[in-house]
This record gives sequence, structure tokens and C-alpha cells, in this order.
Amino acid sequence: MNRLRSGMAAAAAARRRRPRAAGFTLLEVMIALLLASIGLLGTVAVQQTMFNATANANDSAIATRLATQGLEELSSRIVRIDLDQLATAVSADWTGAVYLNAAGVSSPTRTPDFRFKRETWVSNQGVTSPYAVSVRVSYDLDNGTTRTVRVDQQRRKTW
Repeated sequence: MNRLRSGMAAAAAARRRRPRAAGFTLLEVMIALLLASIGLLGTVAVQQTMFNATANANDSAIATRLATQGLEELSSRIVRIDLDQLATAVSADWTGAVYLNAAGVSSPTRTPDFRFKRETWVSNQGVTSPYAVSVRVSYDLDNGTTRTVRVDQQRRKTW
């Protein structure tokens, strides 16, 4: 009987205790939100870095294409003993600064659209030596740093 009474007393005590509610406390939720926010901020920072790297790579590809296009324009000139079209382009320093947009359209002045500056340098190294032809394209990154792409070529004389 004592056993029955102690069992009944334990059951009554259990009914009198308030049942513990299931779930999370406010502190646990706030800590979880803090950790999630830190993780999301890291993801956004990586995404921004990748976006800037992609934009810089795109600008570099455009500058390389514009420099190559300028080199091809100079390479298409005839260089023979009776007709030397490259001799008129010979200079002592970088000349012919022109501003280009991404499509290669030129403008005499710099604007946000025409931000690629192309210059050429053709050097005559002697009657029997080839021409040294150089083209450089300069442009500014979003942070203001100037980048330059330069392509060089030797153009043989055919005489």
C-alpha cells in the first residue's frame, strides 16, 4: 500500500508541475540570427569581389582587342621599296592618342563611354632593319588605377 501511495504522490506531483514548453529561447534565436548574418555578409563580400574581378577582366579583354586592332591597322600598310606607307607613321615617341569605346569607335576627347586611350609608336631602325611597331591602350579601373595593355611587332621591309 505504501508503494501505491508513493506512486500516486509522484503522479500528483508531476501533474502539479508545469510542463516545459518545447521550442527555442529568445537568446538562442538571436545567436542563430547573428551567425546567419555573418555568413551572409561573407557571401556578399565574395560576390562583390567576383563581380569586380569579372569587370576588370572584361576591360582587359576589350583593351587587348583594341590594341590588336590598332596593330593590325598599321600592319596592313604596304611596305615596299617603291611605296612605304608605314614611313609616314614613324615618330620619336607615342603619338596619335585617340579615345575609343568598347566597340572601337573613336572620339577626339575622353568621356565615360570613350575611356580607352590608344597610342601608337612606329620606329624605323634603319634601312635594312625592320620597323618596330607598338600600340598601347590605357584605361582606368573603377578604383581609379590606370592599366595599360601594350602589343609590339616587328614589321619587315620587303626590299
